[in-house]
Amino acid sequence: MKKGAALFTVTVSLLIMSVVSPAYAAQLNWDAKTFENAQMPKFTFQRTVFIEYKQGGAIADALRGQEYSVTVVADSNTPGIQELLDELNLSLSRAQSSTHITDIKIEYRASLYGRGDNASVDYRVILTPTIEGFLIREYSQGTPALFDVAWRGIQTNAPITLTTQEHGEIEINQPLSFFKKYYPTVAAQIAGTEGESVLTMGLIDASGIGNQPLTNWHFLFDPTGIAAETGKYGFSGDKVVVSSFTMGESSFREGQVREKEVHASFTKDAAYSVRTVQSGDSANIFLAGYASPDRLQDHEVVGVSATAPTSAAQTSTGSFPVFIIYGMAGMAAAGAGGFFFWSNKKAKRESEYIQTGIDPKYLRGVDTSEASGGYKTNRGEAELATDDQGYKQHQSVYDQQSPRGSLPKDTETKRDEPKSDSTRGSMPKGWKPS
Repeated sequence: MKKGAALFTVTVSLLIMSVVSPAYAAQLNWDAKTFENAQMPKFTFQRTVFIEYKQGGAIADALRGQEYSVTVVADSNTPGIQELLDELNLSLSRAQSSTHITDIKIEYRASLYGRGDNASVDYRVILTPTIEGFLIREYSQGTPALFDVAWRGIQTNAPITLTTQEHGEIEINQPLSFFKKYYPTVAAQIAGTEGESVLTMGLIDASGIGNQPLTNWHFLFDPTGIAAETGKYGFSGDKVVVSSFTMGESSFREGQVREKEVHASFTKDAAYSVRTVQSGDSANIFLAGYASPDRLQDHEVVGVSATAPTSAAQTSTGSFPVFIIYGMAGMAAAGAGGFFFWSNKKAKRESEYIQTGIDPKYLRGVDTSEASGGYKTNRGEAELATDDQGYKQHQSVYDQQSPRGSLPKDTETKRDEPKSDSTRGSMPKGWKPS
């Protein structure tokens, strides 16, 4: 491809990505390799609320220096959980999903941290529903099995109030309810303002995952297969390949995934601002079999076969050949082998190294000059030891290395007897101290 054409392609891609509306606020993990696991997908919803009170006021007085956390764990036996089941099943009906939620487990946590000029509350809701009806059709004699995936976009904005022994009645879906229960002064200041509309947005919202078509997700399948129990899907082979769909990456298909922020400012007894921050949506779906998105009666499904077709050397999105994946793994293994071979060869070469020159054990240090005064500095050099064995062994080397600029023997001063200056600092003859 020419340089100009490549630049044009990149520019167009960036322009398209900038206008694609990204999705936000939820994480999903659905491991459907076995029927039992497929019945219990896991949703995680997280959001952080910031309230700024730089000008002080009643909200600042109520939240500064405060730290408080509340955790609620509930299931189908908890009063109020049926209201949540009804809301989520209504959401599935609106999405034309064939699934139905029969049971649910929930974990809710809110943690407040009050600081000098702002406070934050971290919210987390973990939902583990039990779903039925996701398998529309079993695999039979070459006819793909059909899985319903329209349920992945469950959501509700309705208040969900649970009753627990530890906390009494507690609402878990709208962030403002935390302040109503534990900090009513703050809730009273927010009531009737734009901040109230921001803090009543439901935490349980996976609509971004539901609105992103599976054809835009990254798809990959493992041709090695698994031996898990897949008889309830209609598969009867010893091994079944595994397919995976992943979303949450910034790409040409999905667009640019960012955090979602919503701001609101209001004034009561002082000026305040409210800001909510949510992480980008992400999801993982694992299916036993070779999966391919399809549509059935105008809603999205996934067709799944026990084995991959012969034309499946490419993934359905991204067009990344499977043989390249294995080729890259082989290249990595070959590179690692080459590194260890080179390292071993170098170690052997270093172990066979033979020292040349004079062995340091036959050398000793001697002083060559010294100075006195407020300090003393010794200068020295190394010379051969005087033992006969060492001197004879290195005699030829010692004799050949005459120092540059050496004095004649008759003018050389002895090192052990430095020559003194008789005139410097001498006293008159016969002088005695008084």
